[in-house]
Amino acid sequence: MLLTNFENLETKLSTAVKTREWKLLQQMFNDAEIIYMIGNGGNMAVASHGAADATRLTDKKVHCLDSQSHLTSIANDHGYDKIFEKWLESYADLDKKTLVIGFSGSGNSSNVLGGLYWADDNGFNTTMINGVESTRLNRPLNEVCFHNKFFHSHEILSVMSFYELIHGTGNNCPTIEAENDRKYGTVGEKHV
Repeated sequence: MLLTNFENLETKLSTAVKTREWKLLQQMFNDAEIIYMIGNGGNMAVASHGAADATRLTDKKVHCLDSQSHLTSIANDHGYDKIFEKWLESYADLDKKTLVIGFSGSGNSSNVLGGLYWADDNGFNTTMINGVESTRLNRPLNEVCFHNKFFHSHEILSVMSFYELIHGTGNNCPTIEAENDRKYGTVGEKHV
């Protein structure tokens, strides 16, 4: 018996992908040339991992502010609430079809909202993926909500959502066995 409540994650994801908001996110993801992912704490780890795999497994250029040096430099110069806004201001290509995805368990992280607002003001598509509906979102941005009780469930669902988005582009993730065979060239043998 598990000690941790994982809130029936596959059911929650299956429910979410049937929503109008998810379908819009998938279309924006498919159409985007460049994708920026933003989040705090565990959601930053999710964004970093998702950016790496989405870049590796699709034809998208996907970025995350996962440089500690750059992140703390922006926070020191402009304040933590402005880190994503200032990062996007410095890096975003206004001439490319761009999507900014924000991750927030509470849906209320002011720096994530600020980054999404900046992106919206500059004509980029945006989506907030959150654990509960935002009470601070002050404009009609696309919001995919998993209706979670726990932060850990939201973070795991957010990782799962990346792979659903990748598969939605017509790409897929290799199996562990196929990747071992690709790397080591031996089918069915133990890989050490």
